[in-house]
Amino acid sequence: MTAKKQRKKVWSLAAVARSGRDARAAAVRYMREADVEREWHAGVLAYAHRARTATSGDPDGARALQFATMGYRPPYPGDWDQASTLMLADEARYLAAADLYVLTPQMLDVVIAAAQSLTLADLGLLREDDLPSPSGAVILPRPLITRLPAGSQRRDIAFTWRAPARVPLPAGLGFRGAELPAVRVSGYTAARDNRSFMRAARADGVALPPTLLEDVWSLPLHPASSDQAHDCDHLTVQLRRINTAYWQEETRATATQDQATGEYASGAILDHDQEGTLGSRFVCAFWRLCEQEIAAVQAAPAAHGTQVTAARAAAPSEVRVVALRRSGSSSQAGQSGPHQWHHHWVVRMHKVRQWYPSLQQHKVIYRGPFVKGDMAKPLLAGEVVRGLVK
Repeated sequence: MTAKKQRKKVWSLAAVARSGRDARAAAVRYMREADVEREWHAGVLAYAHRARTATSGDPDGARALQFATMGYRPPYPGDWDQASTLMLADEARYLAAADLYVLTPQMLDVVIAAAQSLTLADLGLLREDDLPSPSGAVILPRPLITRLPAGSQRRDIAFTWRAPARVPLPAGLGFRGAELPAVRVSGYTAARDNRSFMRAARADGVALPPTLLEDVWSLPLHPASSDQAHDCDHLTVQLRRINTAYWQEETRATATQDQATGEYASGAILDHDQEGTLGSRFVCAFWRLCEQEIAAVQAAPAAHGTQVTAARAAAPSEVRVVALRRSGSSSQAGQSGPHQWHHHWVVRMHKVRQWYPSLQQHKVIYRGPFVKGDMAKPLLAGEVVRGLVK
């Protein structure tokens, strides 16, 4: 061989911590300064409202629910440009102050396996003390690719959360109370496959950050009374109704949208997410795995220069790297032995709803996740982890 083999990039604690800090800083600066992002979200919010009222015939009710799910109570912004400005300002402020978590590639596989097992009923068991911190942002080592009901794909690269939050319940829609306790959640994408947006960003000379805000929603907490239980169920029905109208309109518009087909690496995850709930299931699975100490959270040290830079940006310098605590491997990477593994895979976890007498409610408990095979080889799809493809 005359040419030297290119060295494989090695994962390291310091590198992912630095990458996480840089991604957060770039996203915060971009949301505060970029007009193209404000204009993009104003258009997205307006389109979502039109799509949800196309069949319902109730624009005021759809508008109230749209703002309520983002945690905003009346009086609402006067137009969608003002709504976009408000949403981006809040998100930039929350992201700047959030505790920062980054996942190892192995831990990402486990969280996805756990998320695939959750149902909407499981999401209804969420309590505020399930969160690893009141405010946080988790950055993924590779995009989580999902196929949405209309057939389009989204590439989540990060999620944020903030509690306590509230879902203000619109009057006149059959709710018994005024609000529901909740967690505010946001999803960030790794790519935005829209030619018009990309042309506008280039025209403005805007450097896009590695994480772009995709959407904001609220996860109601476990109801503390019969009235809250009624309102949680009624909210689910109302949201399913308007979201069904949205997906129907989205499916009709897919053929004419200004979309560009994107490439994604082998080993990425493709989930047929029929109700658009994988983001909620993912963050809930992550929180439960942290609470059970299946996930080992290790603080990455920050150099003096990093601390100074973070202080100037009014953002924490700490980064928590989340790895799988209980893991097993039939073969270490690069190690010879009687078995030459060509893949690695996540052994199926067992999800149970365990009763907690002190809380008088069930909680989701995971038992037994670990990774087998050669971690240097691709992730294997199959029965062991539903929804993962090579």
